[in-house]
Amino acid sequence: MRRSFLIPAGLLVLSTLVTGLYAGSPAVTTTFKINLFTQSVDEQNLDAYYGIPGHCSEFPASFPARFLGDTANPGPTSAYDVSSTWQTVGSLSSSQYVDGGSCNTSSRVCIGAGFNHSGNTLSLDTRGTQGPRVLTVDFGETCGTCGVPGSNTALGGRLGTPALVSVFLDVGFTDMAICSSRACLEAEAAFVKLWFDDPNPTLKNQKWRVDWPYVRVLRMSANTWYVVANACDGSQVSSLYKLQNDKRRSSTSLQGQYLMPFLLTVVK
Repeated sequence: MRRSFLIPAGLLVLSTLVTGLYAGSPAVTTTFKINLFTQSVDEQNLDAYYGIPGHCSEFPASFPARFLGDTANPGPTSAYDVSSTWQTVGSLSSSQYVDGGSCNTSSRVCIGAGFNHSGNTLSLDTRGTQGPRVLTVDFGETCGTCGVPGSNTALGGRLGTPALVSVFLDVGFTDMAICSSRACLEAEAAFVKLWFDDPNPTLKNQKWRVDWPYVRVLRMSANTWYVVANACDGSQVSSLYKLQNDKRRSSTSLQGQYLMPFLLTVVK
């Protein structure tokens, strides 16, 4: 989240961390648009990228997203339309989150979206926004082959909630090379964390986090990045954690593992 008042020209206010559990809130210097698609569409040639066969052979591969957005602000209806390297995929739907948008009329908190100061973390924060704007997590597909398969009724099975999501790279997003082919050997590995409050407002000390330990980040053009997770390489595997922050002690406990494909795109 970000506040829309008392901001000198060219400066933005950092999000307040909640009980020390949320991290990576964005400090943004330009307008960002982040889109979450209802399908995880993947055109990367993963056999060439990993150097071994056995990944998705059809282009594009497509999977229903289980981490997605809301319906408040529809986003792009196509993807992979950034250069001749890729084949445009149309008839899609997405949700768009614009940095500085959806400002709360009373608190003046707005959507926060962008890179942190070091440039290696991308964040989207919808907490406190008008509406509020939410991110949606769908626990309907558990990971039966994982060590701790989750329950498809966790948190009601599907939850739309104000949240903070961060994508962490070892390098700066703007330091990445642009994909030179559909193999995109320039792609980088990342991990993702999503924080949100318990849906029961009386449980103020209980938070939740969903982790994706491995996803792919592709720089599609000078100002466009795709973050991709799906079954083509197993990157859709995620873990749900309960975070308890009582006065005397804090604890983090694994609640189960799920399959949560997604496609998140960024335009800077």
